[in-house]
Amino acid sequence: MQDQEGTQADVLRRLRRIEGQVRGLQRMVEEGEPCRDVLSQFKATRTALDSAGRLLLTEFLAQSIIRGNGKIDSETLETFLRF
Repeated sequence: MQDQEGTQADVLRRLRRIEGQVRGLQRMVEEGEPCRDVLSQFKATRTALDSAGRLLLTEFLAQSIIRGNGKIDSETLETFLRF
């Protein structure tokens, strides 16, 4: 498992890449690219965003378990279930 700083750097790197994907989507729409191509990029962007969220959630849960001596409190569990 990565340390918290490593996870933060990884999430930020992924978010910057996602930001580029969103800009690419804007450009595709502005230039009238075929809907099929735009939707394919939407899916790729959504998948990348979900992946970054899962990485952050994994770190959050790991830190919560460490702080809770192997137990997860109800607030942490609610956060996990909402994701």
